[in-house]
Amino acid sequence: MLRVAVKLPAAPGRIGDYLADVTALEAAGADSIWLDARNDASTEAWIHLGAIAAVTHRVRLGMTVGPDGGWMSAADILGRLSSGRVVVGLPPGPEPDAYVQPSILIICATHAEADSAAAPAKGVIVPWGDDEVRALRAKRAQDGDFEVWVDVPVPADRAGWAHMIAALQAAGATGIIVPWDPRLIDLLRSAGEPDDRSDLLMSTG
Repeated sequence: MLRVAVKLPAAPGRIGDYLADVTALEAAGADSIWLDARNDASTEAWIHLGAIAAVTHRVRLGMTVGPDGGWMSAADILGRLSSGRVVVGLPPGPEPDAYVQPSILIICATHAEADSAAAPAKGVIVPWGDDEVRALRAKRAQDGDFEVWVDVPVPADRAGWAHMIAALQAAGATGIIVPWDPRLIDLLRSAGEPDDRSDLLMSTG
């Protein structure tokens, strides 16, 4: 089954409401929560990810980091405290072998890195499109643990969601990475159900 990772922005204010969404995503079946933060040197970003770790038990904890390696200590500590749930996305440039940490799963955050992704890199994030996923099927055939994640938008409705999931699963993807949207909780909960409802949009009144 295709796995789902959700990109969350940093908490805008009330952390309680934010963490309630996190726990709802985990209960609905999300595989990973990725903090949508661009500055891996930010102490605040790692505190946010630590707060997410504290209220969850299963979901993996992801962050895309910079090439300077300054993230390694924070990621290693959080990885050990969360029983190895940390996932780090590397940008173009650094060699994965330079960042060996037993408590962290390393994946490459761009398609360009995929062909040279060596241990400990165990995955890649590619842009939306079947062709990109199909091009990496050979890599997954060589290493059954290699993960192919596809960065996608939120579909307009459940039918679009089901079509996208089916297409990417058939193409050989491990999972999708999708930006946060309140509809995601319903979409995750209703995975596999027939498209017989029209109540997925959040009420505004």
